[in-house]
Amino acid sequence: MSTRFPLRIAPLPGEWWRSYVERVAATYGAHPLRVLERVYGVERPERRHLRWAGVAMSDAAILHAARVMSLAPGEIRAMHLNVFDGSALNFGGRDLDEFNPAHAPTAPRLLLHEVGPLIHATSDRVCPRCVERSPWYRASSWRLQVHVVCTRHRVPLTHRADAGADAEVEDRLCSAQQTVLDRLVPTVENADFFEDLYVQLGPYMKRAAPSLDRAIDVWPEPTLEAFRDAVDRALACGYPHYQGFDVWPFRRAARHLRPPEEVVLHQGSSVRRFPHLLPMHLFMPRLADLLHRVQIRPARAVAAVGSAMCASGRPLDLSLQLLPERRRIATGKLLLTSLMGLEQEGRAEQFWSLCATAASQLLREDVDYTHRERVCDRDETHAVATSAEPSAYVRTVRTWLVDQWACTYTSSNVRPSVRDGSIEHFDRLYGPGMRAALDANLRECAA
Repeated sequence: MSTRFPLRIAPLPGEWWRSYVERVAATYGAHPLRVLERVYGVERPERRHLRWAGVAMSDAAILHAARVMSLAPGEIRAMHLNVFDGSALNFGGRDLDEFNPAHAPTAPRLLLHEVGPLIHATSDRVCPRCVERSPWYRASSWRLQVHVVCTRHRVPLTHRADAGADAEVEDRLCSAQQTVLDRLVPTVENADFFEDLYVQLGPYMKRAAPSLDRAIDVWPEPTLEAFRDAVDRALACGYPHYQGFDVWPFRRAARHLRPPEEVVLHQGSSVRRFPHLLPMHLFMPRLADLLHRVQIRPARAVAAVGSAMCASGRPLDLSLQLLPERRRIATGKLLLTSLMGLEQEGRAEQFWSLCATAASQLLREDVDYTHRERVCDRDETHAVATSAEPSAYVRTVRTWLVDQWACTYTSSNVRPSVRDGSIEHFDRLYGPGMRAALDANLRECAA
């Protein structure tokens, strides 16, 4: 069963496992099932062993196949679809033996749609020019619904290997397709891109509608144009109007609204210490000018969530967890509405740039605002602040502690002081002295 094959047949670039098995069988003049008999170590391989081949193999099965084929384990692993796990596909940490054809007869059915949008297992899609020299060749990425064009020969993939080469596709479509192929490497950012791309492709990703590859056969030009536009929108993170989020329910839009890729700082662990309201020294004057249509405290909350998104790269719905639960939906809707308005004015890029700058500064300052929130309403905290500035109006000090020092929504009784003017003016007069005393007190308590 485990006898080595006499020849070492090298895989072709990007080749899919099932394609490789069929090419090896053709070389020896044997049926592919006879090859699988040795490769999988099963006595009576069935048709579904071949149909399910190329999805995933366990490490033990890969070692056995590598020994029989005289290949390196990495070469076999690279020919299976789970190489895209973490980008275009998501196996959800499931046991790879579940997809291993050597164990497949124990499963009644292999539900491949659960790992991502693949073409049907019985389908076969090719580039007519790629298979002219090697008729058995199939690329692994051709199994993905979102590989629709061969960028080497600039022709759409087809289900008919003997089809004539169609006219070359336009540069923008080739560029969009190459963008998709370049993002097949498993990373968090690439997984987010494919999640957004599948959402933008909408009906093509739903099983009840024509799949993307079948739609291209029926309506080639409109479908290819829709694919190109979907890639552009998936790349346009942070621009909800262009991405079409203005017609989506809020909760769905919040799951997919992400900051632009170029401003992500990847400091997610520190974001938990961010304030509910952006501190005034970061909010004034530029973010305040951008969000001038919104009242100041909600506007500071919008800026704080935008900064948290930039610092972590997380979508809006997850970044809203920074705020108290009662404030999340209203603030999220306000951010989405404000951002769409800025986008239509051509100022959305400025908003994200300012939020990224604020996020960088918050990370550099490394202030634990969550700790300040916990202690800002304590009597001893109030006593330290009033002792530092005895002339400050004591009731306004409580407002200042919540609004300016802890930058939190903890108290609902936060309002500008009538006696001393705005809380910002109060902060300019007494804030430096009280901050110095409070910081010293926190250091003493920590020691």
